[in-house]
Amino acid sequence: MRSLAFDCLECHGVIAGDIRLLQFEDNAVYLVEAGDARYVLRMSVRDGRSPQEQCSELEWMESLIAEKAIIAPKPVYARPDRKVSVHARPGWPEAVTTAMFEWIPGKVSPGSLNGRMAEELGRVTAKLHEHAMNYRTPADFSRPEWGHAEIFDHGAAALSPLARERLSAAEQALLAQVRKTVRDRLPERTAAEWGLIHADLHRGNIVVTPEGDVAVIDFDDCGPGYYMLDVATVLSSFLRSCKAADYPEFAASYSRGYRSVRDFPSSAGLLNEFLVMRDTIILNFILGSANQAVMEWGPARAKGILGLMRDYLNTGRYPGYLNLAHIS
Repeated sequence: MRSLAFDCLECHGVIAGDIRLLQFEDNAVYLVEAGDARYVLRMSVRDGRSPQEQCSELEWMESLIAEKAIIAPKPVYARPDRKVSVHARPGWPEAVTTAMFEWIPGKVSPGSLNGRMAEELGRVTAKLHEHAMNYRTPADFSRPEWGHAEIFDHGAAALSPLARERLSAAEQALLAQVRKTVRDRLPERTAAEWGLIHADLHRGNIVVTPEGDVAVIDFDDCGPGYYMLDVATVLSSFLRSCKAADYPEFAASYSRGYRSVRDFPSSAGLLNEFLVMRDTIILNFILGSANQAVMEWGPARAKGILGLMRDYLNTGRYPGYLNLAHIS
C-alpha cells in the first residue's frame, strides 16, 4: 500500500520525501512530507466513496474556504479538471480513489476545550450550518444522506451479514425497537432542520491551530442530514473525553457560541434522539467492519452503546442530553 501511495502522490504532482500512515480503518490516511510543505493523502481502499461523491465533498470544502466560513483543509488537485485520482492495480479488489489536502498544523483531538474554545467550536458549527443553508449544490452533486432510513434501515446493523453474526436475537430486537422509537419522534426534513452537515464532527476531526483558531478536518462523511446530528456528535464526543463534572460547562459554552451565530433548530428538544442516531452510526461502523484495528476497540464500544440504548427505551434519556433552550 505504501508503494501505491507514492504512485498516487505523483499523480498529484507531489514528490514526497517521506510519508507516515496516520489511520487505516475505512480509508488509509497518510501524512506527506514534501520539502517544507505537508499534506494529507487519503486513499479509499475498501468500499469507499465513489469518485463523484468525493468530488462533491471537495467542491463544498472549496466553497467553505473561499467564503471564509470556517477553517478547513484546502484540497490539492492533480489537475484543475481532476479533483481526485483513480488507480487500478493488479491484486487490489477495487480501484483506489485518492484525494489530497494541505495539512493544518495544530493540536488534533483535544480531550477538552476551555470555555472560550468551546464557544468557538459552537460558532464554527453554526457557521458551517449557515453556509450549508445558502450553498447551491451543483447539478451533479452526490453525497450520502444521514436520515432515519439511511442510518437505521440501510445501516450495517440492519443489513450486514457480519452484524447478524455479532448480534444476538435480543440485541437485534432492541435495535428494532430503538429504530421505531426514534422514527416516530424525528421532525420533517424542512430547510430549517435539514441540509449539508459534516456528519462526523467528533473531537478527532477538530484541530486547535497555533493561532488559537478551531479548524475542522475530514469531510469524508459530509452529506445531507439533520443539523442537530452535528450538534449531537460534538456533545457526544466531548462527553466521552472530558471529566463528567466539566461536561455541563462545555455544553453551555458550546451552546452560547452556536447561538451567537444562529438559533438551534426547533428540533433541539429532540437531542436524545440525535444522540441515539450518532451512536447508531458508530454501531453500524463497528458491526460492518472487518478491519483488525476496529476490532481491537469496537466490540467493547458496541456493547456499551447497546446498554445505553436499552436504558434509553426505559427512561427516554440518553447520555449527553441537556435542555439547550435553557442554557444561558
